[in-house]
Amino acid sequence: MMQPWLKEVWANTKPPQADSQTPNFWVGAILGLIFLVTLVSGTAGFLSSFFWLPPMVLLFAGVLSGIGIYFASAFLLGVIIKVLESSPRRILLAIGGAVVALLYFRLIPFRWPSQIYQPTIWLMIGLSILLGGSLSILLHPKRAKPGRNWAWLGLILGTVSIVWGISWLQSEGKPAYPISFERLAPSPSMAEQGVNDPSTPGSFTYEEFTYGSGNDRKRAAFNAAVRYKTSSVNAKNLLPDWKGKKKKWREKYWGFGVDSFPLNGRVFLPERTTPAPLVLMVHGNHSMEDYSDEGYAYLGELLASQGMIAVSIDENFLNGTWSGDFRGKEMPTRAWLLLKHLEQWSIWSRDANHDLYQKADLDRIVLIGHSRGGEAVSIAAAFNRLPRFPDNAQEAFNFGFGIRGIVAIAPTDYRYDRQMKLENIHFLSLQGSYDADESGFFGLRQYQRISQTDTSENWVKTGIYVHGANHGQFNSTWDRTDFGSPYNWLLNTFPIISRTDQEKVAKVFIGAFAQLATTDDSKASPYASLFKHTGHGNDWLPDGIYLGHYKDTKALIVANFEEDIDAAREPRGVLTKAIFPKIWKEEQLKYRNNMIQGNNAVVIGWDYGDSLRLDSITQYHLRLPDTLSRGSQELLFTAAAGNPTRLPKFKGEDPELDMTLVLQDTSGQMASIVLSKHKAIAPRLKVQYTKSKQLDAQQFSNSWEITTETFAIPWQQFEAPASFDFNAIEQIQFLFDQTQKGVIILDEIGFGR
Repeated sequence: MMQPWLKEVWANTKPPQADSQTPNFWVGAILGLIFLVTLVSGTAGFLSSFFWLPPMVLLFAGVLSGIGIYFASAFLLGVIIKVLESSPRRILLAIGGAVVALLYFRLIPFRWPSQIYQPTIWLMIGLSILLGGSLSILLHPKRAKPGRNWAWLGLILGTVSIVWGISWLQSEGKPAYPISFERLAPSPSMAEQGVNDPSTPGSFTYEEFTYGSGNDRKRAAFNAAVRYKTSSVNAKNLLPDWKGKKKKWREKYWGFGVDSFPLNGRVFLPERTTPAPLVLMVHGNHSMEDYSDEGYAYLGELLASQGMIAVSIDENFLNGTWSGDFRGKEMPTRAWLLLKHLEQWSIWSRDANHDLYQKADLDRIVLIGHSRGGEAVSIAAAFNRLPRFPDNAQEAFNFGFGIRGIVAIAPTDYRYDRQMKLENIHFLSLQGSYDADESGFFGLRQYQRISQTDTSENWVKTGIYVHGANHGQFNSTWDRTDFGSPYNWLLNTFPIISRTDQEKVAKVFIGAFAQLATTDDSKASPYASLFKHTGHGNDWLPDGIYLGHYKDTKALIVANFEEDIDAAREPRGVLTKAIFPKIWKEEQLKYRNNMIQGNNAVVIGWDYGDSLRLDSITQYHLRLPDTLSRGSQELLFTAAAGNPTRLPKFKGEDPELDMTLVLQDTSGQMASIVLSKHKAIAPRLKVQYTKSKQLDAQQFSNSWEITTETFAIPWQQFEAPASFDFNAIEQIQFLFDQTQKGVIILDEIGFGR
């Protein structure tokens, strides 16, 4: 039997009924506080890290636990108060229970900084007060004057709190970090040289149609509207995780299972008499009910007008949904499906009775992928050369198509537990600095794992970092917010470039790359220069900052800092040394979230105080065997601004970095150039993804990451005596004589040929 005083505590813990002893406002307020706990606990459950459970289950569990904690806390407080022989008041118990429950969800599941949590709670408190006041007025509209006054006060305070909270959550955020940076454009520009803008439509007319199962009950485009029907494919050996609740609810929604995946595609087919290069485009992870394959029509139309067959592939049935996400276990299937589409095109191309007979050139294929699709295209390129599926060798492969190029747009590079090492393939990765979904330039990890061993062709790999671009706007059906509700309310979208500009950027670089990759010899394409120095495209690109990373087969890299831990020695007999440095070290580069970039570099720091002293200029030297530069045409290296706070006692703004490059030949003659006369070093590009710096620091660790870019300086830009021998360069010197202080990262030093 419960003790009478415990019964009294329990009675006071429960929400009261309106009576003469309890003002109606407090009845509503108590109900409002309970409602507040329900909102916060449900939201915390929905956003918790237990992603293997459906979000709605997590939400329901959060609500139940929140209400349970509320009543348990209120009851415990009642016991404490009773023991202390205090006079408990119902509102005190309600507030105490709510405070404890909210504090729990502040510290445990939410883990948001106070700058975010507090406005959110104020919004919910306002909603609770508004609810309390409304209930009071609705339940007893003829209540005595003091009760009405309290109720109206609650309505006013609640409305003000809600308006303030909504305006903050709905605002776009704050402007970008100010950047002082101007880069000289090469002269003459590519446009002035008569090179066509790769983002403008070509001369080919084209038609659009779809192919697919013909019975897709969710997609009208792949139902009766298909022009050509395709057979389904069995992915059972590739996706054993298609099971349990994910299997049940997905099959209920789509009407098919893992053993009968459809081959659905949207085709942009140019009218031409000869076989056309084939480009497959594939989306990334998004809500499977919000179809993503329609979002690359702007690229399909461009490429088709330039004479290429473009196909946007439907893999929406592999995407996340309320019933769960495969969390990367579906990555091999995403890649394999691309190859099965190529297999289908191969069947059509060989069938003399088919409309698509010899339409596609299967020796000139480019794969384009976005987000998880950006990782999938690299996996597909690797699977294309394998006889069997590496995760289950019972699944035989028989592909071997002519995949010449891959484009990874804002890709992942960690979903699949294997990292692809590729050979002799053209590669482009695009990454936006305001990508809150994939905040690191993960495409550069795949870049580092591509080797170019076939010297019969000039294979190109490149990466472009677009300041201000986000994740979603590369797909026209996605959005400026890279997260769904409610996280998207917290994103700082003000600095993100417009959709029109972001699609223009994609069309310039992808259009140029597709033409380069489908040309028999990339040297015959004029667009390699665009990737070496993005300033060549200034006439085509929106105003902005573009950092380009570039390497081709002809490049000879004499120092990449990967071979050993000896800071004074590199392969090929190259010796390195630093003179008067404040910092000299080789280190592994990291992304803003501290994941590794898969690349080492040398870091040099200097600080001259208030004035330069010519007798103590910091220098970095590479002494070379005199034959390494033979046949070269330019000096290559990658560089990035480092963090100047690594310098002892550094204060102030980031310095604008510059330096002098000096070459010395075997006869002792010198050639030199001040780097900014070729291309200035970009400052650290700081970003704030959310409306709170504290939340940014928690979610992304750093406001910037090291993003190196390539400098390719032709010999004719150096000031040198006529007798200087560029075929016998004995020493490369980096002289840090243009800036009082700074930190710089250097990598991949060598020669272009």
